[in-house]
Parts: sequence; structure tokens; C-alpha cells
Amino acid sequence: MPIAVLLGDINVDLLLAIPAYPPEGGEAIANSQVQQLGGSATNTAIGLARMGMAARMIGRVGSDAVGDTALADMAGAGVDTNWISRDPAEPTQTNIVVVSASGERTMFAYRGANARLAPGQIEPDVLEGAGMVHLSGYSLLQSPQRDAAFKLASLAYAAGIPVSLDIPAGVAAEIAQQVRRFAPMLDTVLLGEADIDQMGFATANNIVALGIRAVVVKRGAAGCLLVTAAAATSIPGLAVTVVDTTGAGDAMAAGIIAARLAGLAEDEACQLGATLGALTVGRVGAGLAMPTLREAEALLTTSMTTGRLIDALRAWIGKHTGR
Repeated sequence: MPIAVLLGDINVDLLLAIPAYPPEGGEAIANSQVQQLGGSATNTAIGLARMGMAARMIGRVGSDAVGDTALADMAGAGVDTNWISRDPAEPTQTNIVVVSASGERTMFAYRGANARLAPGQIEPDVLEGAGMVHLSGYSLLQSPQRDAAFKLASLAYAAGIPVSLDIPAGVAAEIAQQVRRFAPMLDTVLLGEADIDQMGFATANNIVALGIRAVVVKRGAAGCLLVTAAAATSIPGLAVTVVDTTGAGDAMAAGIIAARLAGLAEDEACQLGATLGALTVGRVGAGLAMPTLREAEALLTTSMTTGRLIDALRAWIGKHTGR
């Protein structure tokens, strides 16, 4: 099976569940606290490994105990960490993730070592055996990490390796110009419905018009919309109780990448992504809590949603897991 190469942030999340969000200057006493591995591309890499896919992570952590834990957790999950460097000055990123009663998350972060990943750390042999390259939108926020992402995308494009970009909620407007710069090298872009307008586009078709082959519009409980120059295909969501939206988009990306590498049809890939996203919002956090294929199979089996895509996915998962 080809390898997925991912570039993006590595951090530790401190998740605080609060009953209500306070006004500025106020206070909120959390109902619970969880500390775990996080980072958009990190979550996707672990999600791929959870599905039995080979994932190679490119990133940077600090020379600190938090970085030690992040590397150990990723390696323990089956992610190739050989391309992750250590920064002597900046710390490993820590995210404060506040989750309200509705399950919606608000994040506060200092990017630390992540932003200092340099293009000199990207060598052509990182693409050995690669079938797809995936970038987190956070990597486009600032240089030198942005330059490293551009170099990796350029090398992949020259080698004929598809490049996907996931645009997390909250940074769409800030990286809109960079998305246009990267567009000629991108095969697939994933983003939320609200982020289309934030980036200055009228519709997803305007993003496709940049030369991007496919845009996957994340629609929460409604699933997603697959948009190409030829058509727009609606992929149904699955009914779940929302606990925490952290990492849902990252899980969707993992499902789409895994299915693409396995040779599934693109609408089937999006259905797997929507299924994994649904599983993720039903639990606390992401990282090592990312779902497995067998969990996806169970949700597809118990869901009231039916149809060709569901049946095809259930059959493929059964075959892939040896059932």
C-alpha cells in the first residue's frame, strides 16, 4: 500500500469542558480536563495508522518533555516519526481547547516549534513510496513552515503525487492568499461551508476554477459535498450525539486519504471520511482517540442511513479488516 506523507502541526491539547463560555474578563469552571496528543496533521496521521495505513509525519517539536511525549505517542500509534525534528529554542506547541456544552471547541495556541519547520528539512527522499501528500492549513500560516510546505508540495507535484490540503475552521481568511498560491499544485482541498465565503469565494466551484481537481465541503451533521468541474455530489452524514467537535475534520481527511490510497471511488472515499468525522464528534478529543475502521463499520451497520455508498463501504471495510 502506498504511504501517506503529512506535513503540519504537532501539539499537546489541554481540553476543558465548560458549561458556558464566559465574557471577556469572566471565569468558567470546567467540568472535566483531558490532556492528550493533538495537531491537525497529527490527528490525520494517527487516523490513517488506526486504519492500517502507512503514515509518515513531517513536523517539528521542542526539545522538551512535551515533545518527548508527543513523539512517543505518535510512534506508539504506528506513525513514522523519522522526519520530525527538534527545536532547541521554541517549545512544543500546547493548545488550550475549550469545549462548550454544545460540543463546539474554541482553541488558543502558541505555535512554538511548529512554525520553525524549515524547507531545508524537506528532502526528496521523504516522498519515497508516497501515494499522497497531505498538508494542514495551519502550515500555511507563517514562514519558514509555510516555505517547507511549499517545497514539499512542489516536489510532490513534480513527481505526480496528489496533494491534499485541509483548511481548519478559523484560519481560512488568514491563509486565503496562500491557498491561491498553492492551488496549481493541489489535487484536493477540504474546508467548511462557512469558510468558502471567508476566503472570498462565492461557491466551491470558484475554488475548483483555480485548477484544483476536487473540493470537499465539510457540512457537519449533513455530511459533505464533493465538488469537481464535472459535478457536485452530496454525501450523507450519520446521526450521532455531538460531544466534542475537536478533530472531526482531521478524521474526515484521514478517511478520504485512506480510501484514495486503497483505490476506492471518490464518493466512497468521502463517505468514509464523513463516517469517521461522525465517530470523532461523539468522543472527547482527537489524537490517540481517533477512530478505527471497525468502529466505522459498526456505525455504518447501526446507522439508519442506507444506500450504495454505505453498502460499498461496509463491504470494503469487511474485506480490509479480514472479516
